[in-house]
Amino acid sequence: MNRSLGGLMAAVTVTLMFSAAAVGQLQNLPPELRRSSSDPNREAYRQIQIQRILDAQQITAMRRAEQEARNSAKINEVMPSVSPADMKRIEALLTPLEEDFRKYKEFLDLDRTGIFKLFPQSPCEDSRVVRADGECANSVPGGSSYSFRARSKTPDIHYLGDKLFVKGFFAHHLLANIGNSPIESLRLDDKHLKGLSAFVPSPDFEGARSQSADIEAELVLDGTKYSNQADIVLDSTYLLRIVAYKNDNNLQRRLNKVPASPSDPVQVFEKLQNDNRLDLTIAFRIIRKDEHGNLTIIWRELDRKKPPVITFGENVEMADFN
Repeated sequence: MNRSLGGLMAAVTVTLMFSAAAVGQLQNLPPELRRSSSDPNREAYRQIQIQRILDAQQITAMRRAEQEARNSAKINEVMPSVSPADMKRIEALLTPLEEDFRKYKEFLDLDRTGIFKLFPQSPCEDSRVVRADGECANSVPGGSSYSFRARSKTPDIHYLGDKLFVKGFFAHHLLANIGNSPIESLRLDDKHLKGLSAFVPSPDFEGARSQSADIEAELVLDGTKYSNQADIVLDSTYLLRIVAYKNDNNLQRRLNKVPASPSDPVQVFEKLQNDNRLDLTIAFRIIRKDEHGNLTIIWRELDRKKPPVITFGENVEMADFN
């Protein structure tokens, strides 16, 4: 079955459909989370863990639709639909294996941790249509990217070919593979993290654009090389700092200007007003790569800060960093 995924209305529709499917997703939870507890504290924590999983599943399934909505202001006239069979297939593909939940239960019980699956970008998806038949039976709409910022509308990590890419609109992403370092014991004063923690995002546009170019070319911080891509290595630990800048312009005033400059992406900035903009440092590990190339990843938040803010001058065209 083909599904059109372009446009803002499509994104809203997919959001509603996946919210309605949340109850059905519960059957894919690990056994220990399916059973309620008579202990109020345990039950409250169980609900938090369930919500983490459901949030991750919904964000992954919606990511492609949200990205298309962010890149285009045009609203599709034809609304997409998802059959019950496709919905069930996607839910099953999105859910990590029960054995992974069991193996990493102690880690996932820690605060600000998570687990998700990442799928290779597939020819089954283009800017308008997703195939879910034949050789595309293992494809997941938007499953090739993921956001570590809860409720964010912009992805942070992308799975393309045999590499991981970290990229986002109006943001810095610094990625490094630090080898087989235990993810659960990493601290901000760890030798691998000193340089990353000391990195200071520029508070102005030209400085931020220069930093973005440095990261893309490969930036060395205290002996560790950071860039916007990395090879996929099983059981390796990666560090990632996401600096999602916030914009403080009066966008409505700009949108009301006629004619709007075609090179000024003010509409994209407007869509980011409700995005979860953060300066976030995380560590993650690829714990599984299956026969289809799908990855299972565990991650842990190490630090978060308020994002830097850039405001463009009244007559200065708004732009991304590259």
